Amino acid sequence: MVLYFIVNPSAKNEKCKKTWKKIERTLRHHHIRYHVVFTKEQGDGTKLAQQIAEHTHEPFILIAVGGDGTMHEVMNGIAMYDHVTVGYIPAGTGNDFARGIKLPITWRKALNQMLLSVEGIHVDSYDIGAFKSTKQGVFVNNVGCGFDAHISRKVNASKWKQILNRLYLGKFVYVFYLLKEMFLYKPTVIQLTVDQKQYTFSNAWLVTVANHPYYGGGMKIAPFAQSNDQHFDVVVVDNISRLKLLALFVTVFWGGHIKMKEVHTFRGKYIHICSNTSLPLHADGEQIGEGEITISANKQIRVLK
Repeated sequence: MVLYFIVNPSAKNEKCKKTWKKIERTLRHHHIRYHVVFTKEQGDGTKLAQQIAEHTHEPFILIAVGGDGTMHEVMNGIAMYDHVTVGYIPAGTGNDFARGIKLPITWRKALNQMLLSVEGIHVDSYDIGAFKSTKQGVFVNNVGCGFDAHISRKVNASKWKQILNRLYLGKFVYVFYLLKEMFLYKPTVIQLTVDQKQYTFSNAWLVTVANHPYYGGGMKIAPFAQSNDQHFDVVVVDNISRLKLLALFVTVFWGGHIKMKEVHTFRGKYIHICSNTSLPLHADGEQIGEGEITISANKQIRVLK
């Protein structure tokens, strides 16, 4: 069997480039046949994954090496194909997809487990969701709107992100913008539809639609979400004081936030979110525009575990 790899050498401030060289030595040591292609710019992961799927007619295994953004792109390239099994070696900053499928978040342990899975053909089903807004596509981790998408946009545009990442202090830029923007951001009215049931929140900070518990590099935003039940967990934070919001972003690392009365949870297969303002949106941490959004359980795909 030939393994196909899509590698994002720029992940984790180009540390993924060195990681891939170590992975390659392991593959050669075990006499594993493989093909590899490298992304060069945003969107390449989707194009390359689709090209491989189109030109490979027999069932095959495609392994993404990079961060959650890399996996997001790869999934958007192969979501329409049924002959692909997807693997992941975490070599980015957040690596929430690895957490979601209970894969080790260090590349070496993940690679060893992946090779054992290939030999034993250990495959599980994994939900992917479809979103439609100003952009459309699929997601693997979560879709969010409101304050978290706003923070993500600020961080990704910041020149400090790359500088602090090189010093292994990348999370401090998130803390900085969180503390700054929580005093500037204005919560808004949100209308939420979950499987034809409608809810209105008058002072909503954020809505997250989660496929598994984790987002933001290990935050347990939806503690009970399962990635193979063909449903999504929806978390809404509404009518919360700014001081308590700060406490929420501490307790979210172990899921304690869901006990707060300002946090509302739902489960469903079809979700629609709209607002009286143009809310920022993200899918798997990638910016997907602003406005209302429709999310639905799309299909299941095979993943190595």
